[in-house]
Order: sequence, then structure tokens, then C-alpha cells
Amino acid sequence: MPSTFGQRLVEERDRLSLTQTDVAEWTRIHRKTQSAYEKEESYPDAAYLMTLFAHGFDVTYLLTGHRAPRYGAVDPELLQRVFSALEDGLAHAGRSFGGDKKAKLLSLVYQAASDSGQVDPLVVQKAVDLLS
Repeated sequence: MPSTFGQRLVEERDRLSLTQTDVAEWTRIHRKTQSAYEKEESYPDAAYLMTLFAHGFDVTYLLTGHRAPRYGAVDPELLQRVFSALEDGLAHAGRSFGGDKKAKLLSLVYQAASDSGQVDPLVVQKAVDLLS
């Protein structure tokens, strides 16, 4: 993952198959200014970022280096970790649930984990206790 604002700006521009000139035209800046942003010789203002957002750039990622979860998107690796943690939590509690209850638990724990990308064992325990 690119670690600087300029690197992320280039990555997002490439992801959207855009040139520096494309971005410069939308944002009403000079192409050399776009280049300076990408080289981190200067930094853009809020109006520039708002225009990028309107054209599909992930501005949260540009600013923080973290992609915001997309509504309805599922991270398969996180889902696997949640599933494993849930199975372990159920075994530790000596519990077994049918598909419907297990799916609800999985959904609940996944939602809790999706913000941080980490599975909290305490959340797993509380979720299992909740349905027990």
C-alpha cells in the first residue's frame, strides 16, 4: 500500500485510468500543479479534494491511507478470521447452533470487526452468550 499522499494520489488516478491532464482539467489547476501534488511538492485544498470525490476518487484513502469499507462489500480474509473465531468461541462455550443462529452470529461479529479489520475475542464471547 502506498504510504504517502502523493503515491496514493497516483494510485487512485491510475485505478481510474486517468491522466494528470484529465484531473487538472476537472479541478481547474495546471497539469504541473497536479504533478507537484503527486510529488508532494505542494498539497491540494478542499475544493480540489471535493472535485476528486465527485469523479470517483477514494478521498478517505488519499487522506488516511485506509480504504473505507464499501457498503455490502465483504473482506474474505476477515470473514474467514471471524468464522474461525466464532467456531472456537462456540467450542469453548460448549455450544452448537443451527445454520440460522450461526449465520446471525457470524453477521453480528463480522459487522463489529469490519470497522477495525480485527476480530475481538470479547465480542465473539458476548455474541455467543447473547444467543445462549
